[in-house]
Amino acid sequence: MPSADILRAPDHRGLDPRTLRAYPRIVFGNYERNRSRAVADIVPALARQFLTAAEPPTRLPTVRELARQHHSSLSSIHFAIGRLEEAGTVDIETRGRRGAFMIGRSLSRLWAVAENGRPLVIALPLASSPRYEALATAIKQILTRESMEVFLVFVRGSRQRLQAVREGRCHLAAMSSFAAGELCSPDDSVVVELPPLTYNTGHRVFYTSTGTDSHPLRVIVDRHSADQQLLTSLEFSGADVHLLPAMGVQIARLLGEGHGDAAVWTIDEMRVRWPDGVLDRPLSPAVRERVGDRDTRAVLVGRSVDAGVLGAVTASIDGAEVEQIQLDVMAGRVVPEY
Repeated sequence: MPSADILRAPDHRGLDPRTLRAYPRIVFGNYERNRSRAVADIVPALARQFLTAAEPPTRLPTVRELARQHHSSLSSIHFAIGRLEEAGTVDIETRGRRGAFMIGRSLSRLWAVAENGRPLVIALPLASSPRYEALATAIKQILTRESMEVFLVFVRGSRQRLQAVREGRCHLAAMSSFAAGELCSPDDSVVVELPPLTYNTGHRVFYTSTGTDSHPLRVIVDRHSADQQLLTSLEFSGADVHLLPAMGVQIARLLGEGHGDAAVWTIDEMRVRWPDGVLDRPLSPAVRERVGDRDTRAVLVGRSVDAGVLGAVTASIDGAEVEQIQLDVMAGRVVPEY
């Protein structure tokens, strides 16, 4: 019921009698409209809160506590919880003086309510190698099995994918652990980290046999790829180098045609189109020691403010299962589907 303050009429002296007779309808009509707006705002906020709560069964805050947290009335909280229950997002059980307990929840339905029906949008690298295709297939397969509505977008360059997250155009961006460590600010958060070799099988220096004597050395760099640009700057630090900007898919061709002398690139992508006459060597020990296996680990990065919610809806992404799906895709036992 509305409080006495809400229903208390102002001084109505001097009002037309017809207006005075209509006053109860005006008061109650405005109250209902205000409550509807309040509930519409509270429902997604509660959905996010229930997403980040401990695994059921878990005790919920009291209605009074929730009203204080969400700066709302008790009745609005009651209505909002009722809507969540009707939508099948949560199962709530009242246990007398012990309070109310969430005994079950649907992560996918809570997400849908929290995001007003928007799917989980994940930005991935272009499917330029079988391993990237396999990563996309694994993520889509695992989350879809959990009834999550997932929409994958493919964007060239980890910087561009991270920017899409920061601008709210997607929720998560896939990149290497190394790129995340170099690019992320306190406002960004690694939500999922996968095992080694889930992103790629590592970087090497690819070069032409005649180009090693060139001065300056023409090194091809894809400025959209944070991994490649950062590793290139480390590998050729202090050398007499002329950087040639190009897209990653052009690196093999440019080396093969003699337009460049060297490039740092992934083994996976070079295997797709490795031209004759192009040699390879490992990264220098100093660079390898600094990077470790971080350039081979896939991570999913989101906004720090959303990390709890994103962590809840991606909790089913298990590293071992991702590895197995990737192996099956690359071996031809599973058809890539994303």
